[in-house]
This record gives sequence, C-alpha cells and structure tokens, in this order.
Amino acid sequence: MYVGSDVHKKNSNYTMVDGQGTEVEKGRFPTTCEGLNEFASELPEGAKVAIEASTSGIFVYEYLDERGIEVHLAHPVYIKAFAKKHVKTDNVDAGVLAQLLRMDYLPESYVPGKEIRDLRTLVRHRASLVRLRTSIKNRVHALLTIEGVQPPKVSDIFGRKGMEFLREVKLRQSRRTALDNYLEVLGVLNVAIKRVETILREKADVTEEARWLMSIVGIGFHNALLILSEIGEIGRFGFGKPKSFVCYAGLAPKVEQSGDYTRYGHINKHSNGFLRWALIQSTRAAVHSSKPNRFQRIYRKLKARRGEKVAIVATARHMAESVYWVLTKREYYKEENKAIGASSFS
Repeated sequence: MYVGSDVHKKNSNYTMVDGQGTEVEKGRFPTTCEGLNEFASELPEGAKVAIEASTSGIFVYEYLDERGIEVHLAHPVYIKAFAKKHVKTDNVDAGVLAQLLRMDYLPESYVPGKEIRDLRTLVRHRASLVRLRTSIKNRVHALLTIEGVQPPKVSDIFGRKGMEFLREVKLRQSRRTALDNYLEVLGVLNVAIKRVETILREKADVTEEARWLMSIVGIGFHNALLILSEIGEIGRFGFGKPKSFVCYAGLAPKVEQSGDYTRYGHINKHSNGFLRWALIQSTRAAVHSSKPNRFQRIYRKLKARRGEKVAIVATARHMAESVYWVLTKREYYKEENKAIGASSFS
C-alpha cells in the first residue's frame, strides 16, 4: 500500500492507494504523538508513506521512521509542479503524494542519519544566533549613522574599546535607549553563542573531513561543521560533478533557455540556505584574510567589473567547487599561484 499524508500543525489528512492506483482509504488524524500512534497502528504491513518536507513534516517523519515504517520526504518546491490542480484540498494533496510514491515519481528530499540531524540542529542553531547578532550590530551602526556619529578607529567597534565608546556616546534620548537595549541583547547573544560553541566542541569530533575543509582559507571550525552537516554525504552529488553541488548550495544562476535564447538570472534561492550562508561567510573571511589566496584574486577581479555583492557570490561559487573537490578526493586543499582560479590538491 502507498500512503500520502498532507501534514499540518494541528491535523493531517491521508490517502491510501493500492498498486494499481485505486483509492482504498482516506482519513484524518491529529498531528500529535497519540494521533500518530493510532495512524501507524492501522497501517497495513509493508505500507510506504509519503509526506511533504516541513517543520511538522519532519516531526511526522522522525516519529514514523523510529517505528520502522518506510517514510519518504517529498521536496515541497518540486512537488508543486505535480500538485497544481483546479481543485486543491488537503485530500487532493495527500492523494497526489500517494500516487507519485506509487509511480516512483516522488521528488524526494535528502534525509541524513540521526547523528547528522542532531549535529545539524546544533550548528544551525549557532548559525541562526550569529545571523541574529549580525542583524543587531547592523542596527547599532544605523543608529550611529542617523545621529551622524563617526565610530572610533578600532579594529572592532564591538570589541572592548569599541563597547566603551558605545556605552558612553551621546545620542538623542530615544536612540540612546534603543542603543542600550541593543547592547544588552548583544550581551545575551554572545553568552548563548559561546554556550553552543562549547557544546559543539565537546560533542563534535574534529573529523578528517573537517580538517580537509579547514585547510581551505576562510573556513573555520564552526563553518566546517555546518557545511558537513548540511551536505551529509558528498557522494550523492556524483563524482566529477561540482555543478550539482553548487546548485544545491544555491550559488548557481537560474537559466532560462529556449531555442537560441539563453538568459542567466539571479542565484536560485530554492536551495540549502544554511549551506549558502556558510560558504558566503567563509568567502568573506577568505577575501579579507591577511594570507594571500586565490579567492582574493578572483574577488578583486570581479569586484572591479560587477561590484561587491556579485563578486562575493561569484567567489563563493569557486569556494563551493573547492569544498566539493576536497571532500570528493579526500585530500587537503593546496593552491597554485600560477593563474587566477587555479588550484590543486596535495
């Protein structure tokens, strides 16, 4: 039997079809542990279940998977092409999932093992806190700009000397209040980030794969863990196919082609956002590194023609390719200084 379930936060619909595609049963159950227990107990032996990837979908996937039920996680973006109908209901969506699973046409999302999922939760949590901290810092800079205040010439305005300036700088009362609150939030975030980093260093082994990634200039310990947890298994992209990995990271431009017409657009955002963020952050670190490297040369050449934002993303694409080859060849990264963009692996 093939079962499609349209999962929502409170309730979920399901449709069951047989090998010929004939609808056998359909129904509804609460998206709770009790509801899933009842749903799972009524499934025929050997039944396969398809659900769409979402926050609630992950909960259902893990709950059923731990009970030995074969579960398939459908990619929400690619499922839309199949599910577009004049009548769209939860029952219709569940039926579409069941039929696609039966015909082996279900566009599936990659699901790593439990250990990788647990690591991914921690490193994503740290990344989200860092992104939130960056947002707060940008708001602090905006407050100073509005007041026409020039920060002191220090390496980091949020370092010790910079923070002394921020705590004493004279601003309009409303903006001074806002700045004080932002600084308080930054203090809380710094403590939370350090706490997560301590847990990661205790639980996450510095594997050989992490060392290979850290041999690439710009990639540190935490970004190496984030990249590895988001990739899962590099072999799933195929050998000698860095383009597939670059697309997965969302660093390849969209392509529209028809006959002799070809148009390249912006990068594809329907991809792994955390992986893209890690690669772009690592690229920024590389291009501002005191150690000369190929990413700096690529970045400077592109920046002169296309501007800073385009240059960073395009350089991150080269870093993604380096990540792919390092993990595929299972070797440390080594540069060649003969030409821009040239690299090899020792």
